[in-house]
Amino acid sequence: MPSGLGKNLVCFNILAVVKQVQGERKEDIMRAGRNRLTTGLLLMGIFLAGGGGVDASTLVPQTALPGDCIPKFAVPMPVFGPAGSIPRVDALKHPALTVTMKEIEQSVLPFGGTDTCGLGVTFGPTRVWAYEISDMLTHKQLAPANWPAVTVEARRYVPTVVKYENKLPKFGDTININNSLTTAMVQGLISVDKTLHWADPLNSPGMNPCMDNPFAPGCSQPFTGPPPATVHLHGAENSSLFDGGPESWFTPDGKQGPGYATLFNAGPGKAVYLNPNFQEPGTLWFHDHALGATRTNVYSGMAAFYFLHDPQREPRNLPQGAYEIEMAIQDRQFDTTSQLFFPDGSGADVATSNLNGPPANPSIHPFWIPEFIGDVAIVNGAPWPFLNVEPRRYRFHLLDGSNARFYNLNFGNAAVYAIGADDNYLNAPVPLSRVFIAPGERLDVIVDFTNLAGQTIDVTNDAPTPYPEGLVPGVDQPGMAKIMRFQVASNVSATDTSCNPAAGGCKRPSPMVRLSDGQGHLAPGVKIDKVRQLVLKEFEDPVTASPVIVLVNNTYWDGTRSPSVKLDFPLDGVSELPQQGATELWEIINLTTDAHPMHTHLTQFQILNRQPYDPDGTMGSNIPGGYFGAWNAAFGSGPAPLLPGCQAGQFCPGYGPPLDYKIANADGALGGNPAISPYLLSNPNPPAPEESGWKDTAKVLPRQLTRLLVRWTPTNAPVIPGKSYAGRNLYPFDPTKGDGYVWHCHIIDHEDNEMMRPYKVQK
Repeated sequence: MPSGLGKNLVCFNILAVVKQVQGERKEDIMRAGRNRLTTGLLLMGIFLAGGGGVDASTLVPQTALPGDCIPKFAVPMPVFGPAGSIPRVDALKHPALTVTMKEIEQSVLPFGGTDTCGLGVTFGPTRVWAYEISDMLTHKQLAPANWPAVTVEARRYVPTVVKYENKLPKFGDTININNSLTTAMVQGLISVDKTLHWADPLNSPGMNPCMDNPFAPGCSQPFTGPPPATVHLHGAENSSLFDGGPESWFTPDGKQGPGYATLFNAGPGKAVYLNPNFQEPGTLWFHDHALGATRTNVYSGMAAFYFLHDPQREPRNLPQGAYEIEMAIQDRQFDTTSQLFFPDGSGADVATSNLNGPPANPSIHPFWIPEFIGDVAIVNGAPWPFLNVEPRRYRFHLLDGSNARFYNLNFGNAAVYAIGADDNYLNAPVPLSRVFIAPGERLDVIVDFTNLAGQTIDVTNDAPTPYPEGLVPGVDQPGMAKIMRFQVASNVSATDTSCNPAAGGCKRPSPMVRLSDGQGHLAPGVKIDKVRQLVLKEFEDPVTASPVIVLVNNTYWDGTRSPSVKLDFPLDGVSELPQQGATELWEIINLTTDAHPMHTHLTQFQILNRQPYDPDGTMGSNIPGGYFGAWNAAFGSGPAPLLPGCQAGQFCPGYGPPLDYKIANADGALGGNPAISPYLLSNPNPPAPEESGWKDTAKVLPRQLTRLLVRWTPTNAPVIPGKSYAGRNLYPFDPTKGDGYVWHCHIIDHEDNEMMRPYKVQK
């Protein structure tokens, strides 16, 4: 569809849907208010303690159940759509949806079965928070509440209006589950840390007093009030009003964050969002994104796929119907009563694991831990499930929905081909020997079981956590070396006529727009408007060497708390201010020892390349001190005074970049950091073929510079040789309106503790 016609059609459909939803009411857009290996080994004291009296929750007595005590391959993998008993939600037929957040009981562990360790544990239902989906106009339930929620299927150019209702109970509330009155439990199982910069309804809209005084009365207790929540459609080209950003949270009793917005007033505890669905087709997902509580809300179960279709832009004749299946891969831990177990570094966790000693890890945050590392592999809400398949080709939408775990998957003798990455299709299938995926990433694959009739295939995993120098599945965590099992039938029920990637099929109908050639170089004609060099830096407790915080460009979420950023951007501390339509080169310098999956809201990007650098002068640059030395030495030479306790020539945590952000360095890059080029080693490495297309989440590896080509236009906008679209808006909405967007690490434990920055698009 031509972009002009598409834009007009979107606008027409938006008005039609809104009019239908609201009756004769006028549209009223309302706004309210404005690691490391050592760490991993220490955390294992919690995760493997099982049966040792380990208390994760301070409110509900819990004893950890070792994951290896749960039977493997004992339950079928839950499946939505034609392959399962629950159909996907068709947003083409139901363009106005209600998504309700609620607490439910779900049979997750093998119901009625017993543990394999002789502990005498009988598995019962698990309490989770989940999304229920219904038609907003008829109120007919389209999908029961479930973890993960039932997939929504939308059509390009047909907008979807979604009313989100927060009906999450606080701990101890009386609630109705399966027509029986019971007591709300989930909030009491998964501790919300009030000392983080978080969606704090107790002190809204003021600053959280527990941030600066964690030992003040009440600050060392988990939050037990009406839960704040919001919903982000990950990968969507949406107005920031309806992006579900971290400050857009709202509570069941009507409190709202400063970024709250709604298409029309639906009442307290509700927000109405508009998804224009104007972008190219692909695999998106939606999940909670409340500031400082994302990890707890997502861990509780609130996540789901969102498929966007456009038959004219998708590869022809892909496996479909019962042969197209989504798989949300997560890791979890459970207790001996079948409930979710979320170690939080408090109480008996500290006593059992000696996790940095009392008061807690780290001492300034009673319930935050650097990364959650589970010991149970979960696919679609089931532990180590099995899936019966036929000897033919299948299409699997894969999502890494874990808090922190990377996966490097092997599908045995089955041939695997990537046809799409994140929310866009590749030009042609890419054969894969392994499926390497990080939190927040999606991979659309075809798996060919044609020649494997009667065989059993175990999907294995060997990615360490934290990646790449953490606990090794099969060594440190035996159970996490396997994820699920395929049981291949002897025969097919019908002839497989789907496209065959091995024979040159399954190609994208029209080539994607290229900013990079996929081989590490800029595509012909691409004009770069700005270059930024931005660092990822972790601060460790100097006594315990435990991670305290990981920061984007050494800057807090609220940039006015970082002196060097506040000096240049005094009004709101927002330092990334790209112009609409512009193309920028972001060079992200990872100064940590962990890989970080970096995610941008609104815009997609292409990975240009990655290049190692010399961190300390010992890796080949022959420059004493390496880049670390130059970066550390720059502190104290900037225009803003250092924070108390910091010294010139040494890293000052939270100060912001050491130099003036707005003054380009010797590489011509903004960002306030010394130029990286003198410290670069060897030649740049091109992205892996399966990550060479449009992406919204990229693995930024340790001791490497990762170059991203970021463009603030729809992905189908063609390249104009030697020019950019800077100053032009090609979205079907104004990206400069609203509270703005964010970019952050999708290790959501990091994201919840400041590893996230706002950005605002400019005209």
